[in-house]
Amino acid sequence: MVMGCLGMLGFSGTLPATRLAVPAFGPLVLTCGRIEVAAILGALVLLVLRGRRLPRRDELPGIVLMGLGLAVGYPFFIALALEHVPSAHGAVIIGLAPAATAVIAVLRTGERPPKRFWIGCCTGFLAVAFFAIQQGGGQLVPADGWLLAAMLSVGVAYVEGGRVSRDLGGTATLCWAMIFLAPFAAVPIVLNVQTLPWGAIPSSAWIGFWYAAAISMFFASVAWYRGLAAGGIARIGQLNLAQPMLALLWSAALLGEQITWSFAATSVVVAASMAVCLKSRVAQVPEPHSIQGK
Repeated sequence: MVMGCLGMLGFSGTLPATRLAVPAFGPLVLTCGRIEVAAILGALVLLVLRGRRLPRRDELPGIVLMGLGLAVGYPFFIALALEHVPSAHGAVIIGLAPAATAVIAVLRTGERPPKRFWIGCCTGFLAVAFFAIQQGGGQLVPADGWLLAAMLSVGVAYVEGGRVSRDLGGTATLCWAMIFLAPFAAVPIVLNVQTLPWGAIPSSAWIGFWYAAAISMFFASVAWYRGLAAGGIARIGQLNLAQPMLALLWSAALLGEQITWSFAATSVVVAASMAVCLKSRVAQVPEPHSIQGK
């Protein structure tokens, strides 16, 4: 639980950080740069954890899907959306990710949450959806399509990474995913490196970049996947219901974005639904080679 909370707290700053960085770096360079930084950190960590084994062949698809969802799809779609909408708007849409994670977990891993889990999940889903529509003036905007794609990407990443993390370990799973993606991510960076006005990039954009790369992409992800492996994918995934509210606080503090009256009401509903989800015992069908809590 503690590791999941730390991961969620780190993730809560991702949208404001991306909002700061994407105007200077662009969605493609920002996404690939995050991967390269995380890959370097991952290689260093694996050198320290020399006793860790190599991934098995049957674990490779899950590691690749996790990497594509977490490090490619999610940040790229978020960056595309935040070129056109405030990070506060993005935060409330991405708040639907816990519901997507729970559904994917049921379909993919055999987790069977009880009815009260689904009541809490649906309540949180409806609260966040209402908040998003209210913030959008009663309608969705085109950038919401990119945010929807980001939500689905991160849901797949959480489920696939959580499955592999049960045996390989959350830290090693993330490290290997970033290392596998690093050679492909290097190509767009090399092709675009000469087109960026490096000397004109403001310090705020660099702060956003390093936060998104080191904290969001690596350290928070390590904590999050350890939490998923220990506490159950669907159950711990509901911690992300609090992420939109924290992201809105970051957006207000760092970007000066306005928090409306509905913030407090949505926060209460989300906190209550999250408490119901976290207290629900999740029945799970054991998978081969699975070891809880690594």
